[in-house]
Amino acid sequence: MKFAISDLKSLSRAVRSLSAQEGTALSGMLHQRQPDFFEIIEEVGMDPRCVRAHRFCTMFCALAFGYAERVGGYRLPRYRGDAIQEAVGFMARGKEAQIGTRLYRKRILRHVLTHEDFDEDDTAWLCTMISAFLFLVERSLGRKRRGRTTQQAASPDCQQVRHPVSGALYSPHFLPFGFYSQNG
Repeated sequence: MKFAISDLKSLSRAVRSLSAQEGTALSGMLHQRQPDFFEIIEEVGMDPRCVRAHRFCTMFCALAFGYAERVGGYRLPRYRGDAIQEAVGFMARGKEAQIGTRLYRKRILRHVLTHEDFDEDDTAWLCTMISAFLFLVERSLGRKRRGRTTQQAASPDCQQVRHPVSGALYSPHFLPFGFYSQNG
């Protein structure tokens, strides 16, 4: 499954129309189902200047996650912190094409944040975090179609590989084959 522009627009509209109670429920769901991602974005939510951006990111990603599970017809895996950080790093540096994903940053800017007036820093952060999250969701949904189960992709005893430059461990199940040989 790939998120189409119409999906992104619909999710963005849905975020803007959520009640406080619905927002609390979605935040709880994301915290429970994706604790590593929630912890990463929670750091930004601590800053009172970023509360609106943090809420938007939380709600958008929770809605996208639920939508993807409904469309995919199965429960998505938990994404590990190192896989999230890796995807965020590539999105932040504008290297989406190197990890085999579409240019979500531009789509997020054009179709998700069009009716919001975030400052430049919040907009950049939102584009990066939402892009990375959608990348991980699409990758895990793609694994099921290629014969891998979500348990294989998310299993804690999956083979971990050490990045040749940074030395960080990552799970190759979330990244395309040949990814590091191209990017060293």
